[in-house]
Amino acid sequence: MNEKEFAHRLKPWLDRSAADVGELQATRLKAARLRALEAAQEPVRLLGLVTVSAGTARTLRYSVVQPTLLWLPLAALLAALAFQSLRAPDPGEIDAQLLTQDLPLNAYLDRDFRAWLHEPQG
Repeated sequence: MNEKEFAHRLKPWLDRSAADVGELQATRLKAARLRALEAAQEPVRLLGLVTVSAGTARTLRYSVVQPTLLWLPLAALLAALAFQSLRAPDPGEIDAQLLTQDLPLNAYLDRDFRAWLHEPQG
């Protein structure tokens, strides 16, 4: 008897047994199968330093690396903003910016401001 004949004869028995398995047992069997498949996989080297199982490497990837990559741009933006706010502005630079900027449109429309501009400076 070869493998195909054996599988063909065994299949009805397995199908009949599978129908009697409850949901809890099916979940346990699936978990045991996944553990067995994980143990059969070749180990993975992380950064060329540490050897771990393929399941552990997958868990690290999905639970550590991906969330970190998700928050990394936001952390970089916040760090850049913090660096900019910590830098002390030069008072001369601020004065130069104030003096070279155009006035807002509302300043030209304000009557009191126009009167102040035309007052003789004394």
